[in-house]
Amino acid sequence: MPDLRFDGRVAVVTGAGAGLGRAYALLFASRGAKVVVNDLGVSRHGDGSSSNAADKVVDEIRRNGGTAVANYDSVVEGEKIIKTALDNFGKVDILINNAGILRDKSLVKMTDHDWDLIHAVHLKGSFKTSQAAFPVFKKQGYGRIIMTSSTAGLYGNFGQSNYSAAKMGLVGLSHTIAKEGGKYNIHCNVIVPTAASRLTEDILPPDLHFSATKVARKTVP
Repeated sequence: MPDLRFDGRVAVVTGAGAGLGRAYALLFASRGAKVVVNDLGVSRHGDGSSSNAADKVVDEIRRNGGTAVANYDSVVEGEKIIKTALDNFGKVDILINNAGILRDKSLVKMTDHDWDLIHAVHLKGSFKTSQAAFPVFKKQGYGRIIMTSSTAGLYGNFGQSNYSAAKMGLVGLSHTIAKEGGKYNIHCNVIVPTAASRLTEDILPPDLHFSATKVARKTVP
């Protein structure tokens, strides 16, 4: 069976500077898509910012013969990310809502800031990028959105009440977007990945994290 191709398509991947987001961006580019590599360049806890993460992935794509541009905006300003795709490539076809951070604390120690920041990045960010892309998808009669949930959202996890609530919220958001977009050939689905990344380095057992990291390095194009 031939590889699935995305020639002529434009894909936006949020949080694409490392981990799964980087893998998605590299794969889309290797299959012919033009890619907007979004990454604010923050730490795993949402601190700081840097253009370095996104720039490295863009450079890697270009060295491999692909086409990509960087975007350094927060997903809360999703319209700016989509505008980057429109300004550079004239359209957007695929949106991968992948950006994420962690602020883990037990329920009684959870602060409003920890709660609000996680919901802003995971849930509101996915809402804002999808909301900005939806009119473009509707006009062209084609759009694909992927939401990134988590096993913590489906089953819960100690110290992640903020994260698990936001991740389960994405499931409901996806269902609604799918219902509103279906007649315009706009599809929205949820994935629930588990991978060795900086977000799971102190959650997965060390041996499992190390083994999964080795596999990922071998399989990413």
